[in-house]
Amino acid sequence: MQKWEYSFVFATVTNDGEFRPRFANDQELDDWQAGLTMYDYANRLGESGWELFSCHPIVFTQSNWQPLRETQSISSELRAIEMVFKRPKKGDSDSPC
Repeated sequence: MQKWEYSFVFATVTNDGEFRPRFANDQELDDWQAGLTMYDYANRLGESGWELFSCHPIVFTQSNWQPLRETQSISSELRAIEMVFKRPKKGDSDSPC
């Protein structure tokens, strides 16, 4: 049976408006604010055999709820993206455990 290894990448928006990977497997990347964009990072991993398995936005929502009012102000902002990559594990046999 095929076994997989996974890489979890957390990208945040930088001052130039680009999403750039900041953490890979809970380790902060060196000089991440000037690093690759998430698109270039994903393509680089793809060239190394990693497949983008899952990607989802992390949206922060703020509500200015006020009691006894019929209207309320709700705003949301895309602040980060989490990407999960996978590739076949190397050196594992097909036998269970």
